[in-house]
Amino acid sequence: MIEEFEKYLLYKERKSLSTVKTYSRCVEQFINWYYSCKNEEISKLDRETSKEYKDYLVLVEKETTQTINVKLCALATLSRFFYHKNPPRNYIVRKKYNKRIINRSN
Repeated sequence: MIEEFEKYLLYKERKSLSTVKTYSRCVEQFINWYYSCKNEEISKLDRETSKEYKDYLVLVEKETTQTINVKLCALATLSRFFYHKNPPRNYIVRKKYNKRIINRSN
């Protein structure tokens, strides 16, 4: 999964190589934490799990605010990756509003 995530970061999110490396490391750490707590592999990410991980980083690991923010940004990107990989059936792709196109159809 990490390799797929890295490709997603490079080609879809257009992240730099250093960001890809950092986010990959953060996601690997998160996956290890998740597996040790839940004893299952992760397939989606919800707010409750993100909050539990944040609490773990603050209370147990005693990470700095900056480190926690980087790890949470990596998790937000992981969540987008899961949506990209397996979008819900009723998922609507967001398109920009273009006034000229609307006026032409009238």
